[in-house]
Amino acid sequence: MFADHTRSRRVVLALSAALALSWLPVTTHAAPTADAARYLLVAGAGSSNIGVLRVSPDGGLSPVAGAPFASGTGSLTLEITPDGRRVYSGHVVSGAIIAYDLGSDGSLHEIAGSRLDFGEPVIGVTITPDGRRLFATIGGLANEVRSFDITASGLLVPTGAAPTRVDGVSALSLPVLTPDGRTLFVSSFVAGTVAAYAVGADASLTALGVPLATGERPALPAVTPDGRFLYISNEGTNDVSGYAIAADGRLSPAPGSPYATGGTPHGTAITADSRRLYLPASAGGVVEGFAINADGSLAPLPGSPYPTPSGALPGRVVLGPGERQLYVVDTLTAQGTARVHTYDIAADGSITASGAPAADTGVIFHDGPSAYLTPQ
Repeated sequence: MFADHTRSRRVVLALSAALALSWLPVTTHAAPTADAARYLLVAGAGSSNIGVLRVSPDGGLSPVAGAPFASGTGSLTLEITPDGRRVYSGHVVSGAIIAYDLGSDGSLHEIAGSRLDFGEPVIGVTITPDGRRLFATIGGLANEVRSFDITASGLLVPTGAAPTRVDGVSALSLPVLTPDGRTLFVSSFVAGTVAAYAVGADASLTALGVPLATGERPALPAVTPDGRFLYISNEGTNDVSGYAIAADGRLSPAPGSPYATGGTPHGTAITADSRRLYLPASAGGVVEGFAINADGSLAPLPGSPYPTPSGALPGRVVLGPGERQLYVVDTLTAQGTARVHTYDIAADGSITASGAPAADTGVIFHDGPSAYLTPQ
């Protein structure tokens, strides 16, 4: 989430923002059709916009007319509803959550009346698997988790559940849900911990034991699609913490955790079969690939780590259609705006540069869990 050489600047932004600054029945949309266009969305933490790239069936990327689209300032988090039709972005500097309709042509349209201004940083947002509810981590030095129902019009309405304070100096905490929506995990970048909560039917959160230690500056937690394991990139100690998730949501360290990486690991991508994990090591200028073993331990894939283009810091990786490509998104780049570099994935999981030209997102300083491919 935050590379070492820019960490202090962004913490100041988040904390200064903290100091400065009709109900409709819930329905779900039909799942997108197999031939529906797909889009890669990338938000900017250093700019007030969201980039959108069209993804062709063969994995090629092309700009969408009108992109990048205006948003709030300092987006560290962006989520797409499971049907791929709505987008929610959270903003550290402007302290807001904004909802958008995503058009069939890839255009973004802010939903009238959807903007919620909190007067303090919005760090992370995550949406339940059924698309009916959103959880957000909000605050400066101390964060709390707040919950909202997503109405048929896309507006957010507080659930009525009491906010849950994240233990300790929890600034820059990020949430992630298990695939069944029953457990919420929150990593704390400053405290160096991860907490687990059982999610009630009314959106209330019940702590599952005390928070567990991670490495230094944990960021961008990710749960495997089968719901068995949680992985967190530790930017300060250059490693990845792995945890087994029990049936009741409690965490225990995976064998051999933490696992060493190159400098400043960032946002991971996990394959649909939960057997491979890719992550960019920003300061190292590489992408690391790991096999996920049956016990949750990680082992390097053939040829890992894989070099990325010079002049860029890779910050996020996203799997392409059919998991045939891996998209590597710049955090910072000598070109100014973040580019997306395409890699081909071999049968053994190794990756090689595709030779396709890098696609320009139009956003500046991409960071956090804010790059996603719309669902199939």
